[in-house]
Amino acid sequence: MDLKNFLESINLGFTLCIVFPSIVALGLYFTIKLNCVQITRLPLSFASLLKKGSGDMNGNISRFGALSAVLAGNFGTGNISGMAVALCTGGPGALVWMWIMAFFGATIQYASSILGVSYRQKLQNNEYVGGPMYYLRDGLGYKKLAALFATFTILGAITVGLFAQINSVVLPLEKIGLNPFYSSLCLMCLVAIVTLGGIQRIASFASYIVPFKALLYLGTAFVILFLHADKIPHAFGLMFESAFDFTAVAGGALGMGLFHAIKTGFDRGLFATDAGTGIVPILQASSRSENPVIDGIVTLVAPLMVMIVCTTTGLVLLVTGAWQQIGLESTNMVTFAFSQGLGSQAGGYIVVVTLLLFAYTTILAWGYCGEKAFGFLLGSRANKKRILFFRYFYILLVPVGSLLHVSLIWTLADIAITLMVITNVIGITKLRGKVVQASQSYATAQSS
Repeated sequence: MDLKNFLESINLGFTLCIVFPSIVALGLYFTIKLNCVQITRLPLSFASLLKKGSGDMNGNISRFGALSAVLAGNFGTGNISGMAVALCTGGPGALVWMWIMAFFGATIQYASSILGVSYRQKLQNNEYVGGPMYYLRDGLGYKKLAALFATFTILGAITVGLFAQINSVVLPLEKIGLNPFYSSLCLMCLVAIVTLGGIQRIASFASYIVPFKALLYLGTAFVILFLHADKIPHAFGLMFESAFDFTAVAGGALGMGLFHAIKTGFDRGLFATDAGTGIVPILQASSRSENPVIDGIVTLVAPLMVMIVCTTTGLVLLVTGAWQQIGLESTNMVTFAFSQGLGSQAGGYIVVVTLLLFAYTTILAWGYCGEKAFGFLLGSRANKKRILFFRYFYILLVPVGSLLHVSLIWTLADIAITLMVITNVIGITKLRGKVVQASQSYATAQSS
C-alpha cells in the first residue's frame, strides 16, 4: 500500500467512525435544543447582516465584512473542483450526504461562533482574536488540546487554504497553455498585496469580490440548468438513488460504494462549508459585536449560500454528463461541463475566471486563520516581526501547490480538516450548555 492509499484509509476510518457520528449527534442535539435554529433564525440572519447595530460595539470589522471574510474562505475551489472530486470518488449520492452534513454542520458553526466571540481576546494592538483554541484553553482549561488545534489549523491553512486552491487553479490554466509554476508565481504576488494588509484589508477586499464572483458563477450555471431543464429531475433521482442504496451493503464489497458516498459527501461538505472546522469563529471574532448570539446567527447564511453553489455545480456536472467523461478530473471536468452546457468555450473561460477569484479569496481567509493560530502558539512571544515571518512564509508556499499531484493534495487537505473538526467538536460538546443558555437568554430578551 502506497502513502496515498494509506492516508485515504486512515481518513476513511476517521470520517465514518468519528466525524460522521459526531457531526450528526452534536448537530441533532443543537437542532432539537435550539428549535431548528439553522432554519428558524435564517430571516434574522439576513436582517442582522446589514444592521449597523449600536455605537458601543467592540471589534475591528463590520458584520458584513466578517461574513464576507467567512464566505471568502467558504467560496473556494471546494465549491467547484471539489464537486468534481465528489462525483468521481463518491458518486452522485455524495451530494445528498453533503446536504445532510451542511444541515447539521450549520448548527455547529452557529455554536462555535458564539463561543469564539465569547472567549475572544483583545491584543495590545487593539485587534480582537478568538476561535476554538481560545475556548478550548480559557473555557475548558485544555491547553494542550488548544495547541493541537492551532497546529492543525496551520496545517489546514497550508493544505486546504493554499495547496488545494492553487492546484485547482493551475489545472485549467495549464490546459490553455499557461505554465503552472509561472501562473502560481503571479498569484503569489497578488496574495502578498492583500495578505500583508491584515484582516481589515482582507475583509474590505472580500466585501467587493465575494458578491461579484458568486453572481458571475451562479448566473452562468443557472443558464446551463435552464437549457437542460428536462434532465434535472433525472439528476436528482440519480443522487437520491445513489445516496440511499442500502441494498448494495448486502453485497459485501459493493457496499463500500455507499460508505464512500457518505465519506465523500461529508468530506466535501466540510471542505466547502468549513462548518465544524473552526475557521469561521476565528474570522468572526474580529466582528463588531454587541452579543455573541447575533454573531452566531449571522453565520447561518454562509452554509446556505455555499450549498446553493455546490448543488448548482453538481447539477451542471450531472445534466451535461461531464461526470462520466473518462480522463477528466477536478477543475477540468467543470470547465468541460460549462463549455458543453453553453455550447461554447466561453463557459470554460468563465469557470477559469471565477475559479481564480474563488481560490484567491480562500487563500487570503485561510492565511489569516493560520496566522492567528501561529500567534496563539507563540503566546507572549508573538510580535509583529514573528507574525510577518508567518505571512511571508505562507506567501512563499503558494507556488508549491502547483507542483503536487491533485489526489495527494485533496487527501492531505481532508486529513487536516478531519483533525480540526475532531478537536473543535470536543470543545463545542463540552461547552454546549453555554451555547444553549446564551441562545435561550437572547430569545427570552427578544420576546419580552
